Amino acid sequence: MNGLKTGADAVASPMSETPPTPPASGSSAAVPLMAAGAESAAKFFAALGNPLRWVMVKLITQRGPQTATDLATALKRDFDGVSKHLRVLSRGGVVQAMRGDDRRQIYFYIPKANQQEPGVLDYGKVRLDLRDPAPAEPVLSVRL
Repeated sequence: MNGLKTGADAVASPMSETPPTPPASGSSAAVPLMAAGAESAAKFFAALGNPLRWVMVKLITQRGPQTATDLATALKRDFDGVSKHLRVLSRGGVVQAMRGDDRRQIYFYIPKANQQEPGVLDYGKVRLDLRDPAPAEPVLSVRL
């Protein structure tokens, strides 16, 4: 077996490519988290319920669109584990995915509508402050 994944959850292997620019509108538009219901909110918080995923979100926030290989290299983790965590973040609505220009790579990014200021992510009623210098843990605030 060649080690490549197939299907909807496949993440392509790395190639030297400049990350594409996330779309300005359409599927990347901000969706208020609580507007989609309690189940979506639960998936969102579950996706952030792992310390490694917090770090991955922070790296994507700081560096822009990243592939699973980019993150695996930066975090010194295996590709399959990072790929799994990215799927969880994507399904939870924290990040979105787009194909690269050559369609072989998948880049994960934070929609611009959810990141109006550097290091701060706003998902409607939930705001994540990932700026440095920061406390030991990122700051999460929820507006009720």
